[in-house]
Amino acid sequence: MLLDRLYIEAFRNIKTVSLTGFGNTNLFYGENGSGKTSILEAIYTLSAARSFRTHKWRSLISHGETAFTVSGSVINPAGVETKLGVRRALQEASAFVRVDGQTVKTASSLAQLLPIQVIDSATFSLLEGAPEKRRQLMDWLVFHVEPQRFLPIWQRYGKALQHRNALLRQQNASVSEELVYWTREVATAGDEINTMRESLFSAFVPVVMEIYGTINEQSSQPVEINLSYHPGWDRETSLRERLESSLDRDLELGYTRDGPHRADIRARAAGKPALEVLSRGQLKSLIASFRVGQAKLLRQYGINSVVLVDDLPAELDDSRRRALCRILSQLGLQVFYTSIEQDDLASCFEEQPKRFHVKHGQVIPHA
Repeated sequence: MLLDRLYIEAFRNIKTVSLTGFGNTNLFYGENGSGKTSILEAIYTLSAARSFRTHKWRSLISHGETAFTVSGSVINPAGVETKLGVRRALQEASAFVRVDGQTVKTASSLAQLLPIQVIDSATFSLLEGAPEKRRQLMDWLVFHVEPQRFLPIWQRYGKALQHRNALLRQQNASVSEELVYWTREVATAGDEINTMRESLFSAFVPVVMEIYGTINEQSSQPVEINLSYHPGWDRETSLRERLESSLDRDLELGYTRDGPHRADIRARAAGKPALEVLSRGQLKSLIASFRVGQAKLLRQYGINSVVLVDDLPAELDDSRRRALCRILSQLGLQVFYTSIEQDDLASCFEEQPKRFHVKHGQVIPHA
């Protein structure tokens, strides 16, 4: 998909902006606080009905306003246009989402139509942060490759886990037919989620390693990196066996300790945790490789992502920036960059980007 049009109203410090004429490579530039990142947030909201920077959605509504609106249109490879829209109001409990004029119940419809990857300062804490972020990375991939299969089984797993945990927390909890039933449900759905994750992870790793090697080709000290996926329980047993054998412990804890909700991706370098070995630049380029690797792997399934890159000059040195931008260009992905000065990324672009000057929440396209 390609983003063709974008309309933003009462979003952060943006009063009203209407944009069109995007290319494959687009650059929003302007001073800090001008609204550059808010533009990227708005694009992301069109895909997820939420921001990538905060879960406090009320802070997205401009001061003094009661609601924000983000709308736009995307065009698929066959040239078919689809209109998307998201509205969020202070007095409404949930987002109002529309696709081609029809109201939809969940944001997953948006995500399928406009897959988005974000590379920003928060991205570079992926390996340092909680495992939840790394699980989300894998689930994003699985969802886009197998949306019809993954979403229902993920919802089934969440429901089963919620019921099992509720039973485990009950006063004087004990083994019952109901607990046995929900344990089996957790195991069945969990095994299916794990199978899908592991299948894609095996295809994902070589893609990440290829990109990482390209980004660091100028490095004088290459480091061997190993990526592994841990399902959230001991691989020596099936999930059902693990849940049944650890039932007494779970009853004592009051929650389900093992399962795909505890899965993680681990990175090691030279036999040690990557965080202990890699330089800051190597770590950042590895994490960027995760994000770009997702987009590249989806291309193999005929799915084009839109990539949002916020303030790249502050995150990677010049040689790594050039290599990353070159990879994105070669993949033919639509990319939206931000920078303070319009020439900050000049050495990175193989072709002239579409430039948009952002100033005081207003956006001025270059002729």
